[in-house]
Amino acid sequence: MIGARAYRQLLQRARGNITAQKCPSASISSFLRPTASKEILKGKRSFSAEAKAISEAEVLECQANWANAIKSISKSYLDKGDYIGTAGAAAGELYGYGHSNVLFKPTKAAEYPFRPTAGEAMSYFVGGSVVDNGYDEDGGFAINGGKGWKEVVFTNHQIDL
Repeated sequence: MIGARAYRQLLQRARGNITAQKCPSASISSFLRPTASKEILKGKRSFSAEAKAISEAEVLECQANWANAIKSISKSYLDKGDYIGTAGAAAGELYGYGHSNVLFKPTKAAEYPFRPTAGEAMSYFVGGSVVDNGYDEDGGFAINGGKGWKEVVFTNHQIDL
């Protein structure tokens, strides 16, 4: 899994400083707005031949951002706040929906194991019962099925760059 920040950094390097647009509303649509991909297709931007490798520090930063997002969504849920909006904003930062194909296979998803759309990802993160066309099997990973998360830890056996 690659987060949107890493994805944006890779895009910037490969396509000549293209950045993802941050969206004002925190909803499923908030991370569906394509930015420079249309410009590339129309020939207004070009691909750079000099793509730099992502660094180990960037991988660790993406992991920390993802962990913090899960804790933030969970805290918002437990505080009875707008956890769906928080999740939408986090997903907009962490995933590439609307910018390229996203190959997301949630760990706990069985009946619908792949989530190629932003709406399907939101179903997994906040629960199928609180989003349009959500899946019944989704209890809300980001809210730990209603119990919340206090900590999210990555233990890397190896980082292959």
